[in-house]
Amino acid sequence: ARALGALGAVRAGDRVVECDRGALVAPYMGQTALKVREAFDRASGGVLFVDEAHALVESDKDAFGREALDTLVKLLEDRRGDVVVVLAGYSAEMAALFRRNPGLASRFPHVFDFEAYTAAELGAIARGLLA
Repeated sequence: ARALGALGAVRAGDRVVECDRGALVAPYMGQTALKVREAFDRASGGVLFVDEAHALVESDKDAFGREALDTLVKLLEDRRGDVVVVLAGYSAEMAALFRRNPGLASRFPHVFDFEAYTAAELGAIARGLLA
């Protein structure tokens, strides 16, 4: 968030709101949109980081997850420039999420695919941190 603030991409370079399905999807219809809007409001001027975003919609019959996704897409358009949204998840599952809402891909023009570290690479990182 600080790097984005330094670049002028966000106003509040220290504001990061991290959430997941549990923070965005409510147990009753109509409440999910409110939870998504509240998360956007808390992240206003900063970054909304959705971890395990592919879990937002668990199946085609997941009405609550679909409501979260649809609300997210609407807010991405309506509040463009106010919040930087980062969706994190596994590549194949994220591709499936993007297929669930045709408008989602156009709201995320940049996709970064990070390869998994090998055991040797993780060891080298750990040794570097401990040095």
